Amino acid sequence: MSNSSLFLDALFGKNSQRAPVWLMRQAGRYMPSYQKIREGHTLLEMFTTKDLIIEVTKLPIDELGVDVAIIFSDILLPLSALGYNLTYEKKEGPQVFPKSLAPLHPISQEELEKKFCFLFDAVKELKSQIKVPLIGFCGAPFTLLSYILEEKSHHLLKKTKESLYKNPKDFHEALEVLANVVIDMAKLQFRAGCEVIQIFDSWAGALDYEEFENCSTFYLKKIVTALKEKHIPVILFCRGSSYYVDQLASLNPTAISFDWYKPLDEIAKVVPQTIALQGSFDPDFLKGSKELIQSKVNKVLTSMKKERRYIVNLGHGITPEIPYESVKYFVDLVKNFTI
Repeated sequence: MSNSSLFLDALFGKNSQRAPVWLMRQAGRYMPSYQKIREGHTLLEMFTTKDLIIEVTKLPIDELGVDVAIIFSDILLPLSALGYNLTYEKKEGPQVFPKSLAPLHPISQEELEKKFCFLFDAVKELKSQIKVPLIGFCGAPFTLLSYILEEKSHHLLKKTKESLYKNPKDFHEALEVLANVVIDMAKLQFRAGCEVIQIFDSWAGALDYEEFENCSTFYLKKIVTALKEKHIPVILFCRGSSYYVDQLASLNPTAISFDWYKPLDEIAKVVPQTIALQGSFDPDFLKGSKELIQSKVNKVLTSMKKERRYIVNLGHGITPEIPYESVKYFVDLVKNFTI
């Protein structure tokens, strides 16, 4: 069975072979080859140069042998078409300026297509160069808005919550604008050749239950519905996803990417069979010994052996300090796993 069939069959719940494997942030700083490319370019150059997008996207395919490619890009890029400036400083991480909702404005799909032609051209060229499926992605509205409003400290979302509670009307109007941008960017990536779109709501887990419904799932539902109407498969990722199983499953995405806080075989019992399951390894376990890595891989894959809808992934993106050799070992274990 081809790599392409493995992933797509699992995505639609009919895989009868080994589970496919890919990794969030699989082209990144843990790779020596990536670091070499990065030395000669700024991160923004890498995100906006067609040939570099293609080169970096292919690294994990060629070196790790993962079953899926994900386009090398950044969830914040669409904000540059809405009046914001982006910076990527090594110590501070990605920053968006100004810290204001004022620049936000509706933008047409045609304008987005023109603005990000380098990305869509890269997708088109990649499709002729790789033999595995290609995932496109977008940031969810709430997560994008949090990057606009937050300063350096992000995880508590103090500025974002302050804006939400003080100016709810403006806050939700901004989320609506961003939701439409996400829908259009997803459609354009799919039109260019991506087989599936993953939506990252990385920071929605900081909200309470009511605001998670109002600010995250409400807009995710709008996005999922719009894309599935165009027969575009959608994977949802949310930090803390294992605590929001019912809410995320109610949106009826093609797949949900889960973290490591609850056993995935337990989550599988309550997620409808029509929704694929992705995850759920803690990236930090890759800092352990080979024996530990092998033990955890065997445990999870054995627990999921009857699932025809399972896609192996980490519960979050790979971090720079994780040893490259451990990532390679992990992928090889999954690909060679037998009951």
